[in-house]
Amino acid sequence: MSDSLEVTRPFTRDVFRGMAEPIRHPEDGPFFKALDSVLTADGKPDAQEAADAWRRVAFANLSQAFAGSQANQRPRNKELLAGGDVLVEEILSILKPTVVLALGRTTWRLLRHGRREEGLPPFLAREVNRLNGRRRYIERRDIWSLDYAGGSALMTWVYHPSWNVDTWQDRALALHHLIDQAQERR
Repeated sequence: MSDSLEVTRPFTRDVFRGMAEPIRHPEDGPFFKALDSVLTADGKPDAQEAADAWRRVAFANLSQAFAGSQANQRPRNKELLAGGDVLVEEILSILKPTVVLALGRTTWRLLRHGRREEGLPPFLAREVNRLNGRRRYIERRDIWSLDYAGGSALMTWVYHPSWNVDTWQDRALALHHLIDQAQERR
């Protein structure tokens, strides 16, 4: 496959287009089920409810290139860095979001746009999976302000759904925490 934008952008659009339909397929996989749960705040969401939620959100890959041809291949850091520029300079000014939830700590670390928003309570992931205490995962997630042409959004991050650290409840709470903080800002 090519990393040309003429290939990668239609590919992502085609993959996610069906999420706004109330039909779920077994081959959709756990990643899409996890996102349905985040958007509906329900561990086993109704397909219609999930489809309705998808009609109110936008999904964008920060990496504008294919990560690889097999499972567990991650995007290259330089692609994530460049994707942050595309997100802020081209995408956000069209979509005008009030919140942005970054999927993945690496994505968050490489997103060089935005600034910590003082005075806003951080999101606390209370159910974060510690794997029996062998490794400490980050519970406290700061809220940042992300300015773009014509607006500003509040943003934070969750561990990527393909990595079972955050529970679906914590991911959904992170999204709703952002939404609540954005509404209070108005």
